[in-house]
Amino acid sequence: MTKKQIFKQALLVAVSSLVTVPAFAQDVSSETAQPINSDKQYGGLEEIVVTARKSEERLSDAPLAVSAVSSRTIENLGLNSIDDFSKLATGISFSQAFGRSGDRPVIRGQSSVLAGVQAGVESGAAYFVDGIYYQGNIQAFDPQSLERVEVIKGPQSALYGRNTYSGAINYITKDPTEYLTASGRLTVAEYGEVQASASVSDTYADGAIGFRAGARYYKYDGEFINQLTGKKVGQEESKSAYVSLVAKPSDDIKIRLRGSYDHQDDGPFALFLQGSAENNCSPGYRSNKYRTVSPFLPNVPAPLAGTPGALNENQYFCGAIQAKPNDVRQNTDPLPTAFGVRDGTAFDGLDTREFFGSAAIDYDIGGSGFVLSSLTGYRNFTRRTGQDNDISEAFFYFGPPVGEPTFASSLKTKAEDFSQELRIATPTDRKLHGLLGVYYYHQKIDKVDITFANPFDGEPLGTDGSARNTITNKAVFALLGYDFTDSFGITGEVRYQEETQTIIDRASATSIFCSGAQDDAALFGFTGTCDKRNKFTGTDPRITINYTTPGGMLLYGVFATGRKPGGSNGATGTSIGQPRYNPEKVQSFEVGAKFDTLDNKLRVQFAAYTNKLSQVQIVSSIPTPVNPLALASIVTNGGDARTTGFELEATAVPTQGLTFNLGVSYVDAKFTNGCDADLFILNSGGLRPNFDTTNPPDAALPLCSIKGKRLPLGSQYILNGSASYEHPVGPDLDIFGITNFSFESKKYVQTDNFAYVPSAFLLGARIGIRSKNFSLAVFGRNLTNEDAPPLATRWFDYRYGAGTQGLPPASSVTFNGQPAVIESGAPRGFFGRLRKSRTFGIEGSVKF
Repeated sequence: MTKKQIFKQALLVAVSSLVTVPAFAQDVSSETAQPINSDKQYGGLEEIVVTARKSEERLSDAPLAVSAVSSRTIENLGLNSIDDFSKLATGISFSQAFGRSGDRPVIRGQSSVLAGVQAGVESGAAYFVDGIYYQGNIQAFDPQSLERVEVIKGPQSALYGRNTYSGAINYITKDPTEYLTASGRLTVAEYGEVQASASVSDTYADGAIGFRAGARYYKYDGEFINQLTGKKVGQEESKSAYVSLVAKPSDDIKIRLRGSYDHQDDGPFALFLQGSAENNCSPGYRSNKYRTVSPFLPNVPAPLAGTPGALNENQYFCGAIQAKPNDVRQNTDPLPTAFGVRDGTAFDGLDTREFFGSAAIDYDIGGSGFVLSSLTGYRNFTRRTGQDNDISEAFFYFGPPVGEPTFASSLKTKAEDFSQELRIATPTDRKLHGLLGVYYYHQKIDKVDITFANPFDGEPLGTDGSARNTITNKAVFALLGYDFTDSFGITGEVRYQEETQTIIDRASATSIFCSGAQDDAALFGFTGTCDKRNKFTGTDPRITINYTTPGGMLLYGVFATGRKPGGSNGATGTSIGQPRYNPEKVQSFEVGAKFDTLDNKLRVQFAAYTNKLSQVQIVSSIPTPVNPLALASIVTNGGDARTTGFELEATAVPTQGLTFNLGVSYVDAKFTNGCDADLFILNSGGLRPNFDTTNPPDAALPLCSIKGKRLPLGSQYILNGSASYEHPVGPDLDIFGITNFSFESKKYVQTDNFAYVPSAFLLGARIGIRSKNFSLAVFGRNLTNEDAPPLATRWFDYRYGAGTQGLPPASSVTFNGQPAVIESGAPRGFFGRLRKSRTFGIEGSVKF
């Protein structure tokens, strides 16, 4: 049976059984959350409370598309990270490029190939913790500390601000419990997986002060072997701890302080390379056929020269990229070579140490219902990352013996974030209600090169390979709503924001780029005047109309705009006249419906939308100014696009103890115009564009046009669901069983829509017993042993030589009557991340 047939059959069975996705949307926290009106009965369904619009409201009453994963669902399904949470939500496709880093959440098809990979390029879907902006990766966050996760879909720029042009993902952490509570959880699974977590919580002085503290340890030994070293790759280890304090000195004031520390220590990434020998389409000059050993680069051998793959004349691969678990080849160990220099990386894997602190203060002014709120966030992290960047047995070396190979990449990053939000809100129960706020965010990031001489601290800031970036975002925002009747209302939101970015990037002593960072220029040896064009401003509105029918169905419509930040392409982009790229913008229209029926045994949420995207950020690979053989990726505003789709979520509780869940989403995300330089290279037989790709001539458009191409990295179809059953077998003892699945259709790797990772079907299950104070379960993940790569990335392959051969004379190459240049960069391959195999384990928990 094909995966498409599996998908259709699963959908048919699910719909006929009233199965639904968020089983999570039925539950409130088993510890702390209570219904807003606890005296109101909801039959077989309990409603979760969300804060997606900066105030508490029932999920069923919120006129926007939001999927919520409750703490009970996290516990019942053994969820560990955003990768797990996203598989329970509709409209989001989550991918990881490099292990537990390089997050790329794609909401409603709005994607970016370089998000989380190239400095400054962002995904357009931002993370928040308790409403506080949290830039970067969030995969090591302790899942047992969460009250819920809200995946808010559609542009949220008006209320949430920067980088929420496709949506926001808000982690809500748990408050202290009313009474002394302690809990612990232990998980043991195959491949050396161990997870242990514990927490304790209590409240004192009649609720005036409470605390919660917890810690977690997680380890996974990996399962794939590096064929060059004989060692495992993909290992993961996390240590984390947190403490939160909640004080209520009076009925009108609530103060919430939280601090957390995380240490993430992961081994070499589990990556494989599908090399250029497997290319099967677009014949041309940028292929193995035209590669040879370079006489000018004696330290760059060609280990596969003379093999059958060296005769391949195809520049690209068309079709499904298949996982190669037995073909992981990375030069990670520093070993001497025949050329008297060392191979390998000075550091390999991921090591992150992070502190995150937050303070939230709410003051009900004199008990009037007017609430003054302050949200303060501070984040400090140090991260070391490194890998053999050619992801193969190739060896590419230019420098002295003390350095790393050219394509070894080891960096140390130190960053500090600070944010402050102040807002005042009117009482929410009045016909006319609103809020007014101001916002400030500042981030500073320093990056230095890790070398064999300095494997921990790296080289000093200001030396080659170092950079300093800053972001300062200032904004004012407002919300104003009016309820004409109890069932009909209109809400308007708007935000004006101003963002200033600075960057000073030193590739080498002769290649330094500076934008808006004059104070730091001398540190990096820059003597000129820094480029001042580094400010982006904009205003984004959001208008919502909601109507509740006499039968209780909520109908709503939303118009919103949003923007993904622009940025700088650094020294490389400046060298070819592309120093920066502008923000990507969206105009969104959405309609939706939510209702409960069948005596509160069935809940349905539906949303349909269309988004118009302008100045879409796409990636182009170009030779670097220092080394024409080495390629660098830059971002350009390469076109426009439109995404149209729908999302359906439903929860059914036909009888006590039995719950079905289903989620279905579809998105048609396509470019409406645009020109891609890399597509021109493929279609022209290997010529580098000799024209401005943002305004191509008519003759070039058929070779570079991406009109009608699907946006990459996102799935067109997503289906997920679960079924759970719980039955008493004795006094205070239940037996339970849960099964959950997710299906994602194929994801294209690039805008050309040639190569893709295949569709993936994942199935999990657990069965066990539990009482009020303990639980014990056995579980299985990925029971279908799905091996489709979660993601793949277009890459280079220099194993067939750094030199060229057989090319026609340069004077004979023209395009559109003008001289053209043959693209002599490396042949193309693809690297992908390996998916974890079928895994069985056992889990126990206690609570008292």
